[in-house]
Amino acid sequence: MSLKAAIVGLGGISAAHIRGWQETEGVEPIAGADINEEAVDAAEKQQGLAGYTDWREMLEAQRPDLVSICTPPFLHAEITIECLERGIHVMCEKPMAATREDAEQMAAVADEADALLQVAYCHRFHGPAMKLREIIASGILGRPVFFRGAFTGLSEMESDHRSNIAQAGGGALMDNGSHAVDLYQFLLGKIADVSCRAGTLLQEMETDDVAVMIFEGEEGCYGEVLVGYSVPPQFTEWRIAGERGLLTLEDYFNGPVRFWDRDTGEWEDHECDNSLTRFQRQFAHFIECIREGRLPLSNAETALHTQRVIAAAYDAAHAGGLPVD
Repeated sequence: MSLKAAIVGLGGISAAHIRGWQETEGVEPIAGADINEEAVDAAEKQQGLAGYTDWREMLEAQRPDLVSICTPPFLHAEITIECLERGIHVMCEKPMAATREDAEQMAAVADEADALLQVAYCHRFHGPAMKLREIIASGILGRPVFFRGAFTGLSEMESDHRSNIAQAGGGALMDNGSHAVDLYQFLLGKIADVSCRAGTLLQEMETDDVAVMIFEGEEGCYGEVLVGYSVPPQFTEWRIAGERGLLTLEDYFNGPVRFWDRDTGEWEDHECDNSLTRFQRQFAHFIECIREGRLPLSNAETALHTQRVIAAAYDAAHAGGLPVD
């Protein structure tokens, strides 16, 4: 029996969700809702979805089994909580929410709900990221001591909701930074403390267009994350140093993951499984979890930790640093 899927929020990332449900066996996308009537009209004509301008009306009329939430972050909590309380499974776009308080409420409801919540940290399902995790778990790196992750790009965000603090909760740090923090958690565990700088350097916006944070993981590994809407994408890199060598991922989207062996001084390439996209794996994984009644890999607990880290990073950025005498 197919599961009926609906989408709330029909801009931007919703196309990946509609396509994801279309490509996932055992799922039928049936409806979409958005306050923008043009977006609703496009979803009806181009995707064959039943369109609504009121998401609650859609839930009542269509009775979906699962809902993708693709709205700006400030709406995530309200929609997620109501869906979960109705027994509807939720795939919520990242970041989990615009504020730590909203994320806390979502996690509390998810903990008691009969339905599942997966937060769409899709990079956990990215072939090269999965290969990094596999290599680290094999032990050949030894104890990790330093992590560097950079998600960068040149993106005009002045007219995007991510430039609005009330709607997005933050800029580059909240957006791509949460991906980077979640990837650290996926690869190496939780983060214990953080320092940060986040600023609006090159674009006219309320939120940050460049941010850098340093932190210490609970297992003692130091880390650095750089994100920016105003930093060339050639700055993107992933490196993990350990007692026995170095892991690098220079071509993030394809791999390979390279390992430099401290003892031999030689490089070894590890090819990545790119047979499926991160989106295809993400949606298929959620359906498996629903069918089997188990927590998704990216769940309320992991997403809440990421939200807390980002919130602490913004607090640290606002506090500023110590002056140099």
